[in-house]
Amino acid sequence: MKKKLRRALGKLHLWLGLALALYFAFLGLTGSLLVFGREVDQWREAEVLRVVPQGAPLPLSKVLEGFRERYPEQKVGYISYPRTPEGTYNIRQSETGWSQRYTYLSPYTGQIVGERTRGGTFYGFLCYLHFYLAMGQLGWSVNGWGAILLTLVLLSGLWIWWPTIRSQWRVRLSVRKGRGPRVLTHDLHNVFGVYPLGLMLAFTLTAIVFAFKEPSERIVYGLTGVQKEAPVKVALGTTPLPLDTLVEIADKATDGRIQRVNFPKKPTEPLVVRKEWENWNQTRDRVEIAVDPFTGKVLRIDDSRKWPLGRKLIQWAIPVHFGLIGGMATRVLWVLLGLVPVVLAVTGALQWWAKKTIKQKK
Repeated sequence: MKKKLRRALGKLHLWLGLALALYFAFLGLTGSLLVFGREVDQWREAEVLRVVPQGAPLPLSKVLEGFRERYPEQKVGYISYPRTPEGTYNIRQSETGWSQRYTYLSPYTGQIVGERTRGGTFYGFLCYLHFYLAMGQLGWSVNGWGAILLTLVLLSGLWIWWPTIRSQWRVRLSVRKGRGPRVLTHDLHNVFGVYPLGLMLAFTLTAIVFAFKEPSERIVYGLTGVQKEAPVKVALGTTPLPLDTLVEIADKATDGRIQRVNFPKKPTEPLVVRKEWENWNQTRDRVEIAVDPFTGKVLRIDDSRKWPLGRKLIQWAIPVHFGLIGGMATRVLWVLLGLVPVVLAVTGALQWWAKKTIKQKK
């Protein structure tokens, strides 16, 4: 029975691995480039991401006036705040996809200092390739199923590799010298498949969470006993309060620095102000304050620092996948790990070709 299972898993590993080799290598390479993608953008696009400070920043409503002058009918998805005195406001328009537009405005003059589309930035271009495969929402779903199949490839590889006797452990955890190219290829495939296996699985499992967020939440919340919160209700009125008043109410509700304001997509939705702290990039901790646009009432303060374990597990998917959790050392390691799928794809294909060639000669 074990031999039959091992043989079946071997075939599964072989054919899935060959079918997904280029896809796996593509994700690894684009993932490596994404690790420092934002820094590359900041270097390449300094003219739209940085300005010279000129006195006190304008109120948010005044900054939005500069945007409205150019786009009077355009819906705003959200506006990101500057992270430094030299930073700019970033307005993301509500459409999605490759052509999604980002408009950058000076916090001191309210003037537009530049515009880019998602596909026109280094980081955005790579994100669209890596997460959407340049196919929009279809690519997002394809990546989810691809991550499931890659998980099967990794786990089946572990089963095949697992030594059945103690004396095999040292051999299977090392690269033997002077044994020829076939043995070298075999050992490299083993070593690069086993040592970083835990991190490779972390990549595929977090990708599954990204692609299938709602099913993932149901599973994780069910296992950890987390109850999903009901949406907040807005007391519909005729005229919303001034934007600056709503933002000020949210800012006073809790600690942190305002990072983003999400505008309601529907009249029944609240204005949501996101605040963060200095360690945000490592933890993704944040607090979101939902404010009724018509009454100014704070409807909910959702602080991730107080979340139960189930919600934390979903939240950790981003810092784990992007290598943000350990600072610079982890990010460099993640760049190197992105090359592992390339090695596995090449060595796996070479092993298959060598075996095929031998069979043909017989």
